[in-house]
Amino acid sequence: LQEVAAFPTFGYTTVNSDPYYFEAIINWYQKRHDFAIKKEWIIHSNGALDGIEQAIKVFSNPNDGVIICSPVYSNFRSTIQSTNRKTVNCQMLKMSNGCYEMDWEKFESLCKKEENKLYILCSPNNPLGKVWSADELIQMAQICRENHVILVSDEIHSDIIRKNKKHYPILSLLDDTSNIILISGASKSFNIMGLHCAYCIIPDTHLRERFMSNYRTADPTPFGLAALKAAYNESEDYLEAFNDYIDQAMAFTVNYLHENLPKVKTYIPDGTYILWLDFSEYGYDSHTLQYLINQKANVFVQGGYVHDNENGELFLRFVISSPISLIKETIDRIAKAFSEYEGKYEK
Repeated sequence: LQEVAAFPTFGYTTVNSDPYYFEAIINWYQKRHDFAIKKEWIIHSNGALDGIEQAIKVFSNPNDGVIICSPVYSNFRSTIQSTNRKTVNCQMLKMSNGCYEMDWEKFESLCKKEENKLYILCSPNNPLGKVWSADELIQMAQICRENHVILVSDEIHSDIIRKNKKHYPILSLLDDTSNIILISGASKSFNIMGLHCAYCIIPDTHLRERFMSNYRTADPTPFGLAALKAAYNESEDYLEAFNDYIDQAMAFTVNYLHENLPKVKTYIPDGTYILWLDFSEYGYDSHTLQYLINQKANVFVQGGYVHDNENGELFLRFVISSPISLIKETIDRIAKAFSEYEGKYEK
């Protein structure tokens, strides 16, 4: 980035301005996932949501349905709504251990409805941190294909995985990719979200040509091109160290929550740097929960309702890509606010 900044001009750039842009992505998928992709499959995107919005616009009409599986990243819903489509929720099933599974019967029934044109998959899931198995991904793709549903797989968190888990790019599992769009990028893995380093991978020629029709995504900046190349070509050691740190932070956070906020239910997720915290056993309503955390503890943690409109009111989405000392202080503040509140009302 410093080399780019030192260059005397900042003219217009496209992905074709730098032949090594495509090479970096191709080599990354071969190295990290043992998956061979081709240059012509890759389409620059200003962000993952930019690619999702384009897919919705191209492959559906206003008032058509777009399927999501909550709990899931809230901006899926807002992007669907902003394009005047209908959000069709296939609520995931919460298991006794706090983890979530797909409701396959409901998912298939929704895909069979002619008005539902797309399914937006979050892989790994944000906020659950669920890493989908190969069998699950193959089953999703098969159900979508049989019912003429376009499957858009947002894999922006795919490099942030626990050591004993494996992420499968959905395209790597399928012979027939005629209805599959994969969206990913270097942004989350290398903390360069502001440089807009996302892309879509679409192997099927017909699907890709339709996706590209009237696509007006912003061209990448010289800094975005340089950042993606530096990340994928020179920074794998950073990613390994980052994953090691997140593994440690996850273990610390879950243990410290159990010790200091014992009624909070959570678990170490398969991937991402996000925890999905269930505060329901405290017996607070959602307004009291947010008041205690935001106002009394002076902590900002995103409420779960935006990610799960049906059951998320007493959940919080807790991002732990921070120093462990800060995570500890955050939990201490919340525990103190809860203790003072409960002590006040016990008296």
